[in-house]
Amino acid sequence: MRAGRAIALAIATIAAASGLRSGSAGAEPVLAPDLDCSVGFEALHNQLSWLPGAQRERVEGRDVVTVANPDVWRVEIRFTQPGEPAHPAVTLRKFVKQVTGVWTSQSKACGYGDRAQFDALMAALKVEDTRLTNASRDDVERQKRERSPLSPMP
Repeated sequence: MRAGRAIALAIATIAAASGLRSGSAGAEPVLAPDLDCSVGFEALHNQLSWLPGAQRERVEGRDVVTVANPDVWRVEIRFTQPGEPAHPAVTLRKFVKQVTGVWTSQSKACGYGDRAQFDALMAALKVEDTRLTNASRDDVERQKRERSPLSPMP
């Protein structure tokens, strides 16, 4: 009973924090979901799978939940599997489109296992965030160079 109440509270908290309100029909901007590490691995796994508009799939053997507000942000939430380093852990990578057209990548994670493995996971996430942001920046710059000076701004 207590666990069920905690999960219901966690879902309500994420929905409120995400700006997901019933009957709002686009009246307010929808904010990207966030992680509340205090609820634990299983509760995060359950509640994030039920976010409105979430798509759940298996990618490279991991459960991945994707939620997006197209042309504004996209969030990919991954859950480690038994046997993986840093398991159990949940990672959230948020892509945010800047006014320049560059998509920046920002990651955070919740770790519930070995601290050293979790620290290594966080370091790898930060390296990948930098790589993804730089790739987007390079793409935007390439598109600018290829565009005619007489063409309208996108």
